[in-house]
Amino acid sequence: MLVVCYTNHALDDILESLLDIGIPEASMLRMGGKSTAKTERLKLQRRQGSARNWSVITELKGQLENLSQGVDSAFERYTQTKYSLTDVLDYLEVEEPQYFEAFRIPESEDGMQIVGANSKAIGTDYLLDKWTKDHDPGPFAQVVKDSNSDIWTMPLDDRKGHLQRWNDALLEESIQDLSVNTNEYNRSQQKLQYEFSSDTASVLRSKRIVGCTTTAAAKYREEIQTFNPNILLVEEAGEILESHVLTSIGPETSQMILIGDHK
Repeated sequence: MLVVCYTNHALDDILESLLDIGIPEASMLRMGGKSTAKTERLKLQRRQGSARNWSVITELKGQLENLSQGVDSAFERYTQTKYSLTDVLDYLEVEEPQYFEAFRIPESEDGMQIVGANSKAIGTDYLLDKWTKDHDPGPFAQVVKDSNSDIWTMPLDDRKGHLQRWNDALLEESIQDLSVNTNEYNRSQQKLQYEFSSDTASVLRSKRIVGCTTTAAAKYREEIQTFNPNILLVEEAGEILESHVLTSIGPETSQMILIGDHK
């Protein structure tokens, strides 16, 4: 039997009454934080997990911390309205190498740093930036145009279309990355929850009567489903929402008793 009440006071009152009629303490369990002196002995006592369990829990916590950072990073990338040209180059290097080669800065034969007209060092995205703006390749015009003339003679509208397509592909990648990270985080979170709750579920299955407030029923919902009560007794039913009652029903609940205000 699962006994659910709206307040701790009503829960302790009904559990004390059950003790008074002779139901042994060993057959009953009170879930939740508060209790009276008489129902204190009925509270769930968490046992210390085995060394193996705690090592698993510690490992899962470490995984969750790393995955949380991965989710944050993936979400930040997803929210970008426009990707940097460096991001585009990284994408092209893998997905469209012919374009990457057209925008790759040739290595200096003498090992010197190549600089632009403003005497600033030329970055890796220099040629791609020139291409998107329909500009000439600058100091690399001869080398670049000889091997990639079709790309560098492309009309500006076509260039904009390609850039948009690459940005869309990067957005799709970021969505997939976010999905993978969040799914993996959820799986690890469920594993951690299982490690914490497996002990609780085994204790519940050994009891005849479990009592809790509606708040505890929501908190321990999975464990209560494992307890799978045949009978659900709801005290203060007039104060409890139907949805809270429904979440307390197990797969094999065959009887429900609602006690509440006479009106």
